[in-house]
Amino acid sequence: MHKRRWIDFTEMISHYTKLMERAGENLLLASVRRGLILMIPIVLIGSIALLFTSFPIPQYRDLMAKVFGLDWENFFTYVHDGTIGILSLATVICISYSLVTELENRDKLRINPIIVSSVALCSFIALFGISKDEFEITNYGVTGVFVAILAAVTATLLFYKLSSIKALRIRPFADGDSLSFSNAVAAIIPAAITIALFAAANQSLFAFLNISDINDFLAEVLYNWFSNIGNSFLRALLFIFLIHFLWFLGIHGSNMLEHVAQSIYVPALAVNQNLINAGDAPSQIFTKTFFDTFVLMGGCGSTICLIIAVFMLKKNRNQRRIAKFSLFPLIFNINELIVFGFPLVLNPIYLIPFILVPLLLTVTSFAALSLGLVPFTVQTVEWTTPVFINGYYATGSVSGCLLQLFNLILGTLCYIPFVKLSQAVSASKMKKNFEGVCAEFKKIERSNKRHNLLDRQDVIGSLAKALAEDLKNDIRKKRMVLFYQPQVDYEGNVFCAEALLRWKHTNYGYVYPPLVIALAEEYQLIDGLGLEIIEQACSTLGQMKALGFRDMAISVNITASQLENEEFPPKLRQLIKKYQISPKALKIEITEQVALENDKRIKDALGAIKDMGMELEMDDFGMGHSSLMYLKEYNFDTIKLDGSLVREISANVNCRDIISSIIYLSRSLNYAVLAEFVETEEQRQILHDLGCDRYQGYLYSPAIPLEELLAYIEGSKGHYKKSAMIKENDWGKRL
Repeated sequence: MHKRRWIDFTEMISHYTKLMERAGENLLLASVRRGLILMIPIVLIGSIALLFTSFPIPQYRDLMAKVFGLDWENFFTYVHDGTIGILSLATVICISYSLVTELENRDKLRINPIIVSSVALCSFIALFGISKDEFEITNYGVTGVFVAILAAVTATLLFYKLSSIKALRIRPFADGDSLSFSNAVAAIIPAAITIALFAAANQSLFAFLNISDINDFLAEVLYNWFSNIGNSFLRALLFIFLIHFLWFLGIHGSNMLEHVAQSIYVPALAVNQNLINAGDAPSQIFTKTFFDTFVLMGGCGSTICLIIAVFMLKKNRNQRRIAKFSLFPLIFNINELIVFGFPLVLNPIYLIPFILVPLLLTVTSFAALSLGLVPFTVQTVEWTTPVFINGYYATGSVSGCLLQLFNLILGTLCYIPFVKLSQAVSASKMKKNFEGVCAEFKKIERSNKRHNLLDRQDVIGSLAKALAEDLKNDIRKKRMVLFYQPQVDYEGNVFCAEALLRWKHTNYGYVYPPLVIALAEEYQLIDGLGLEIIEQACSTLGQMKALGFRDMAISVNITASQLENEEFPPKLRQLIKKYQISPKALKIEITEQVALENDKRIKDALGAIKDMGMELEMDDFGMGHSSLMYLKEYNFDTIKLDGSLVREISANVNCRDIISSIIYLSRSLNYAVLAEFVETEEQRQILHDLGCDRYQGYLYSPAIPLEELLAYIEGSKGHYKKSAMIKENDWGKRL
């Protein structure tokens, strides 16, 4: 029976997790969250500016006035005006830009995101107006964020839909005009219709409902609602519920309910103060200080519990980084980085704890004060006062701090299962996004087009940038690993091994090697990565020499950008000297694509490499272009047959004829020939009959760690071949 219940609970959690994943992948929700994340710099700067003007230490204020003058606050006020003061306008721009980018990627309809964001901003302003007598500039600050979110989504979708109608798009009438001009002209009619509809909505609200200010109307509705609730406990729960529910929607809940707080809960604190002054006991439990201190804890409320839960679980590195970055502002109750960075806003996973925890804290705090365990609140506390300090100051008792500690523990326990769920959903989403990046790159790879993953403004571009940054860190910390694929002659003797890069990402496991190289090239990391690979290969040769494997060689792939660097040959010489290896033991391998560059710097670098005594190999020979020409241009020692020729050698007579011709030519020019991707005995025998007796491929071994390579060389081929195949299969593909 208990087992059955546990299975049902597990299935329920699994179902809920899948539901949250689908909700998180909703295009509108994802776009709104991404837009809010883009606003983090503005929100944080504005909050810090407000902190400087509200820091609750009199000595600090006196010092600032003495050093900077009596008007020192004006500077921070101007910063606040330019950030938080126009937060709604920034919200419209960021969300609109995020949404139209997602729509473009989905529908492949090219519309300038700047134009769309501008139209959405104009529509939002038209909805409120500026010239009206009732207009308040606060509508464009924190107060108007909720309406800004709705306006941004509605205006963007409307303009996007109208722009897809060919009849509404004016075609440019002048030849040779720029693309920007064409986009601007095409947007005139859709933009006019969108802005006009928002202006009409403004006019209609006033004409038919006598609503001149949407935010004032919402605040008045909320106040009238609270005024009709007689039970103070239920009213307090509703007050806290609405604050956090509105925050979840992206609305500054405390600001929206400020009229309620000033009309009901600020006077309640004054009643307590008057009773204390008269020598009587305070009578009001629910005061503004009560909520600020024990429930909101200065304004952050349950977000402190969330931070603690994240640090306790220590699983999701990205969440921990956000939590660490948010920690210092959080001390002074600036929680926007958490609210928008995780984010909490419109995040269905955190809806339950974000609302439930404050309600629980309201109940526990009410019980503590009712039972006389904690004194009633009698002091106004500045919102920037850190937790525990404000608890003591509000009540004049250490018991106020203890109540806060209890509430933090309770809230953290409530958040832990949802943080686990968030991490599971995040891991699943990250895996899907990672697979999307790999699939997109392989698609580009097959088309032979130039890759530009880091320039993309979608999910793939964002993850590619994150991967590139992680790659940079791992190169700096020397976490890159080399595996080695043996190169074997017809008798089974290993004479060389190709060094192949393996990057094991913390979250995604082994990353497709060509993608690693592509990211390194785009992110300007290829020189550092290339040197790290060569140094590891040289170190390996030094170890093998010390162990008695003196005749072994290692081949290393080199990119064109590495060869174009004038410092590459000298650094190569330094590494050979550092590890005291023979230059012939390190073979430099380039692809035909590198040779295609036909750059003088590349030719000079390859010449310098040959002068050092190293051997030069051409990879993928026969893949096309002008392979024969490069045999004349470069003095190669070995050419490696293109894998596509070897794979089809059994079934395609033409492939056998081509390989036969290459082998004949190589003998004439005194080049060695090595066949890659040898996977069957039949392929090996055909190659042998054609005159090729050097092989590399899965018939012998995949790429394996150094320890397994040494054991393979010593003769335990079967065992190590089998274990290596298991490792390779665990990665899901042959890399």
